[in-house]
Formats: sequence, structure tokens, C-alpha cells
Amino acid sequence: MTQTPLTNLQDASNGFLSDIQEQDSLIPGAILVTASYHNSAFAQPLFDAMGIPCPAKLSHAVDKRRADYLAGRAMAHSAMSRLDHPLVPITNQPSRAPLWPEGLSGSISHARGRCACLLSRDTTHTYGVDTEAIAQGRSLTAILSETLNDRERTIIAQDTGPAAANATLVFSAKEALFKALFPTVGHHFGFDAAELIAPPADNTMTLTLTTDLTKDLIKGRCFDLHYRRTDTHVLTWLSVPIA
Repeated sequence: MTQTPLTNLQDASNGFLSDIQEQDSLIPGAILVTASYHNSAFAQPLFDAMGIPCPAKLSHAVDKRRADYLAGRAMAHSAMSRLDHPLVPITNQPSRAPLWPEGLSGSISHARGRCACLLSRDTTHTYGVDTEAIAQGRSLTAILSETLNDRERTIIAQDTGPAAANATLVFSAKEALFKALFPTVGHHFGFDAAELIAPPADNTMTLTLTTDLTKDLIKGRCFDLHYRRTDTHVLTWLSVPIA
């Protein structure tokens, strides 16, 4: 089998990463890389083996948190390699958002065994990607009661797909939108700042702002997001031009 940066990374992970794929981002110039990761295969030496620094703040963190971090940064390295960008450490801003090197803009996500990075050299846009395990039990109840409003619950009820997957998809879309808008807005805003306006279809869904966030990000502005679903997870992503 021909070795590529993606297969090389998967081999170096010693079973921690699997199914590393470059997906069609549907965004010109943007790279979308996804993978599965396995907490049972995590070990601290993997940071060195995969060429990813472990920040001092994680030195006493539980294995799950370090595994999440490693998986996300591995996706960032994968995306950088696909853009022929030097593999440099991705640190965090005070907000905990990734601090990308000059000339790159992107987003990272990880959740219960799936991870993703959306990355581009186009710094005239911001980017958001989010992956979520399909919610169940109390997590699903929280999404339905705290993330979705009455109109959104009515909209997703029109979809013939599983209710849990539909609710998780809207939650994920709002997370992706938050990541894309946060660099411009500069502060946290709630799930009620945006809402779904129509049933998702053809792997596209639209959110609209319900309030003014900045002079350009005003109530009524719409954002189209791409999405994919599997039996266990959802993935949502978008790019937003910087005004």
C-alpha cells in the first residue's frame, strides 16, 4: 500500500487513530480531515511518536482529556500536511480556541471517538467544524429542552429520520456556527442566538441569527452549513466571510 501523510500518521498512532480520511469539504480551498480515535489505545508516549507536543497544562489531566486533545491536534497536522504547510504546534488562545499560525484559518472538533479538522489558507474566512455522538438519555433531553426552541422542535419533527440524530444535528450546527463566528464576535453567546429555519435536506441546513451579534452579524442573517450523518455521529461545518 502506498504510504501517505495520513497513513503514516495512522501507523505512528499505534492503533489510537483509525479511518483517517480527507472528506470533500464542499468549500473551495478548504481541507476537511476526519478520523476515529480509541481511548483504550491512548498512551502518553504517543504525543512524541506522532510529533505533537503535549501542553504542560495537560500534564496532570485524565487520559480522556489528553486523548481528546491528541486526536484533535492529529487532525490539524493531517490538514496542514494536505495544504503543504509546515507542521507547527497549534496552541490555544485564552478562549481555548486553537491559535493558528499566520496564513491559516480553521477549526477542530472531537467527541466520543470521532475527530475532525477543517483548515484553509484563505484567511478572509473563518471556519467552524463540529462532530457529536448522537445524544441519548439525559444528554438528548438537555438538547431538546436547552438547545432547541419550540419552532426547531417542530421543524425536526417533520424529518422522518431518528429524532435523536435530528436533535443532535441541530446542536452540532449551532456549535459549528459558534466556532466560525467567535473570532469576529469576540465573546460567548448562547444557543438561542441562532435557530434552524427549515428541515435539513441534501446534506445542507440553514441557521439564522435571532439577535444582533455585531454591526455586520445582525438578526436575520442566514448561514448555510454542510452536514453528514452516520449511525453513531453527526458532522457539521461551514465557512463565513470576514466583513
